[in-house]
Amino acid sequence: MNYRIGVALLVIMAMCGIAAAATDTTSDPSSQISVTGITKSPETLMPGDQAFITIQITNSGEESASIDRAKLYTNDLVVVNDDAYEVVGDIGGKNSMEFTFLVEAGPAEGIFYPSFYLDFGTSGSLRTSIPVIVDDTTPQVSLLGVPETFTEGKTEDITVRVGNPRDGSLSAVTITPVTDGIKSDQTSYFVGDLKKDESAEVAFKITPEEEGDLTFTVDYRNGVNEHSTTVSIPVTFGTDKTAADLVVNEVEVTSSGGTVTVSGDVTNAGLEEAYSVMVTVGDPATPTNPNPVAVIGALEPDDFSGFEVTYTMQGAGQVPVLVTYKDEDGNIYEEEYMVTGQSGASADGESAAPAERDASGGPSGARGPMSSMGSGFAQIPFIPIILGILIIAGGLIGWRKGYLARARDSIRARLHKEK
Repeated sequence: MNYRIGVALLVIMAMCGIAAAATDTTSDPSSQISVTGITKSPETLMPGDQAFITIQITNSGEESASIDRAKLYTNDLVVVNDDAYEVVGDIGGKNSMEFTFLVEAGPAEGIFYPSFYLDFGTSGSLRTSIPVIVDDTTPQVSLLGVPETFTEGKTEDITVRVGNPRDGSLSAVTITPVTDGIKSDQTSYFVGDLKKDESAEVAFKITPEEEGDLTFTVDYRNGVNEHSTTVSIPVTFGTDKTAADLVVNEVEVTSSGGTVTVSGDVTNAGLEEAYSVMVTVGDPATPTNPNPVAVIGALEPDDFSGFEVTYTMQGAGQVPVLVTYKDEDGNIYEEEYMVTGQSGASADGESAAPAERDASGGPSGARGPMSSMGSGFAQIPFIPIILGILIIAGGLIGWRKGYLARARDSIRARLHKEK
């Protein structure tokens, strides 16, 4: 009997010991501490970038807990402020605390896992792994509206598109044209923030004054880290295939008294509208009244207009017919055509040879010369054709009315009498 009572007492004492141990573990304040938040700025690093990693802990218990130190362990990143939390102290019940570490990425890309460590001294520790991404993907920069060839002094609208393919936002995005011998309407443009998968477009008016490279620099920040990327295109001058192209046709040169008149048509054979179109003559001819300059105005593509310019000149020879016009940006161009001129003493109504574009001419925008002249609508012989039609019509009417038969009989009768 005494044996059984002794065994029962031992079992009860063991159970009480286990319960007491369990009660002591549960009542340890450090066991109520957990990680409740992690933030990274920037979210994704580029090689060589620095980032702030902030870990928030919370004491969900009622009692204060003692923390000896906090560390961030990693073999892949550099912890710049490694000794920042060698001494921490207590955290009260229902309170939170934050630890911020500055890390720096190396040259390698990938996903790395630094370990956050809380040391509670004799009460144990807490450890949490934090994923950190290092990616060297840069913003995508493209140019829109780039012409096949540039023209000296002609303004072109070029749009810069910047897209953010990174996992995370970019800030302070700024686009700057870097130009030598090229004018831009803006020295730079501030875009601001670009979130993941966002893009922005900025239009620049570019006017090249000499050949070279046109470069756009895109500066941006990834967190506190400054970066830049560039895109360049060569600027070479050539013939603009879409520009206005003014051609002179159906030229005639006549003289009357002491002045000579050159007349014809100006046709816009290009794909863009020509503005402020004017026609006059150059040296050795001297424009004079009544029409020293023919003002035509605007000419749309495939449109034409007639002109008439009067001038004086000593003797006969080649006369340059000058056609000036502007594009939509106000750039001035000049075409020069050579015609065979006359002096004021030449016979009235004498015509000149067709105009030919001067091989050394062309607009100031360095467009190449092209052949220009040919026969057209104004050279069709309308009067002979009309007279021929009238004669044929009269003959048909006379035949149907019997007039031709009567005239034939009358002529035969006269010839018979003469015999």
